[in-house]
Amino acid sequence: MSRWLWLCVVFFLFPCGVQADEKEEWVVQVRHPSNFSDIQSYVLDTVGTFAKVSVTEEERVMISRLPFVLKMERNDTKRAAINDPLFSEQWSLPMINWHMPSLTSVNRLIGKRMIVDGQEEVYDGEEFFGEHIVIALGEETLSRLSVTVDHIEGPWRIEVQNEKGERLGANEGELSRLDVLVPRHSSTIHLYVAAPNWTHPPRIVELKGVNHVVVAVVDSGIVLHEDFGDQILYSLSVDYAENKRYADDTFGHGTHVTGIFAASVNNGKGIAGLIGDAPVDILPIKVLDRYGVGGDFEIAKGVKYALEHGASIINLSLAGQGETEVLKAVIEEAVKRGVHVVAAAGNSHMPTTNIYPASYHGVITVAAVDRQQVPLSISNYGWEIEVSAPGDFLMSTYPSGYWAMRGTSMAAPHVSALLAVLRATYPEEDALQLRKRLWKTAKDVHWRGYDIYTGYGIIQWQQALALSAPSNIDWLNFRPGQPIEKNRTYILGLSSRFVGKNGHLFVNGKLVHSFVIHQEMMSFRLFDLAKQQGDVAVVITDEQRRVIASDIRAVPIRPTPFSDVKKTYWAYSDILQAQQLGMIRGYEDGTFRPNTPLTRRESIVMLARLFGWGAPSILHSPFSDVPLTATNALLVATAAEKGIVKGTGGKALLHEQLTRGQFALLLMRALQLENEPIRSVYPFQDVTQQDIWKAVQLLAERGIVAKTPYFHPNEPVTRAQMCALLVRVSTLIRQYSTKTA
Repeated sequence: MSRWLWLCVVFFLFPCGVQADEKEEWVVQVRHPSNFSDIQSYVLDTVGTFAKVSVTEEERVMISRLPFVLKMERNDTKRAAINDPLFSEQWSLPMINWHMPSLTSVNRLIGKRMIVDGQEEVYDGEEFFGEHIVIALGEETLSRLSVTVDHIEGPWRIEVQNEKGERLGANEGELSRLDVLVPRHSSTIHLYVAAPNWTHPPRIVELKGVNHVVVAVVDSGIVLHEDFGDQILYSLSVDYAENKRYADDTFGHGTHVTGIFAASVNNGKGIAGLIGDAPVDILPIKVLDRYGVGGDFEIAKGVKYALEHGASIINLSLAGQGETEVLKAVIEEAVKRGVHVVAAAGNSHMPTTNIYPASYHGVITVAAVDRQQVPLSISNYGWEIEVSAPGDFLMSTYPSGYWAMRGTSMAAPHVSALLAVLRATYPEEDALQLRKRLWKTAKDVHWRGYDIYTGYGIIQWQQALALSAPSNIDWLNFRPGQPIEKNRTYILGLSSRFVGKNGHLFVNGKLVHSFVIHQEMMSFRLFDLAKQQGDVAVVITDEQRRVIASDIRAVPIRPTPFSDVKKTYWAYSDILQAQQLGMIRGYEDGTFRPNTPLTRRESIVMLARLFGWGAPSILHSPFSDVPLTATNALLVATAAEKGIVKGTGGKALLHEQLTRGQFALLLMRALQLENEPIRSVYPFQDVTQQDIWKAVQLLAERGIVAKTPYFHPNEPVTRAQMCALLVRVSTLIRQYSTKTA
């Protein structure tokens, strides 16, 4: 391994750096196009001697050092010159790292062969007359078919059938455009257009077929605002609040929420909607009346309507106290179907415990932050919060033009819009994976790690889109650090591909329960299984106990002062920094005990936090004295598999104190320095054991241990010394990242 590559490896695993599985696009210049064959697995496209590659930071460093690589530079992006006049006031967009989606809506009927009233032709987008249109789709999939006519004389109707004559959908009204959602694929569809009693038959101005993600906005309806494009399915909207024909907004809230999603971009009007021209449709469903009030029965009907019309995301920018079975049941149905239900946390600055729909299992509950990225003063808080988004006086569409509104209602559509674009970008991923993209890439704000005010943090648009496919395991109602409550049921969501596999539940690295996965949502009484608090991990194995997926929820470490570490103590700043970086926790009595010798167990735990170790590839116990049912057994198994912990006589001896020499060996192995040459020799006169001598030399060369005449290898490592050593590693990481930035 090269001199600096080990630092790069640490950089990826370190919490403050880019995540190890996060890929970015770079442009590589090589000496000759034939060189591309050596990096073919990374190449996305080529131009002459330049190639666009998608790589992690570790892969980038590796490629940049290849002898035929002349230069490597980021594939910098440029933004469209957006001409919406209120765009400059949309302060929320930079906060979530929003870029206009590159995906665009496409009329998939252009160029298709069709038969219009018996005459064969190819649709080119031009106007035509027709009552019976047969369209050959082949393998093309449509989610929606829309017909726009040139004039209105009264009610008219469209109906879509498949090649067997089975009805796929129909719509009737007095609007110039009627939409039909197509529930299933058909290689050939028959479209019937009927305008009875019209003096002049309608001319079809546009025939449009799209394959879009459908987002249902269950709210107070919409007005047909000047800033909305054709992604609003107004002709399919429904009103359960005032029982009108369409979901006309008489309150303003729904129009404002919808604008955050779907205001047209680059149309010279108003604001820029988050979805841009991405293949996303908005289905307005009115459940709130002119006063902004709606009952759970009406909301449940709205959610049911969304499910019946193929919505993939349901946005509920509404909240209130009280749980009802009618709303709970339909939301559970949505979650089981893999539909994302996104709900506002509410604006009462109170716990979300009795706030619904935010507290229903499986709901993605969104808190709001202000311009300073701190929790909005009115935003509710609690363990139900998943992520947060901007919600402080956001400008958006309104019945009378444009208006600024604040609250978690405004934060929720940011999340729903991102999920919609993720669905369109990664149609092969399931709901759990897409949900994980949100929180795995969220910007950590407020408290370090998960907190009840901002959840995992503020959503990050570009990072969520760039993340490599995450595992499809996710707790639907359990967060890192959440107290395990007695008599409470926790829901674990699992991919269908895991059904029949073996699952293993660990608390604090200790196996507490093994089970066979028999369905995609499984319930656990964690208190009955663990009877303790701590990190929770789920590991899934096949018949050979090979690990095929895992999910580890570590309890966040909160920076708190230690009563026994004074500012005058030699390692005060190191201990403070190690705590801030999430490497040390201290004891329950508020002490750190800096002079206490470090045990083998403690050293493994601290190293695991630094390097972000996951589960091993094979689930078994490598040491006779650390069965999987022992505390921290999962970390020990991972450390042993990596060759970092080798034990003695088949035992790990975790309770024993660790010497300075033994720790030097652990750190050398963790940094993958074993095969590195020694370039400088320092006179450590008391180090005679060969492997320890090599480890100390390599660490001293990198400034991790002091270059003094004596190392004292047989003395125990204290907890304070461990902090100092690990902080030096982190310092080198920051220096290296600055040089390569």
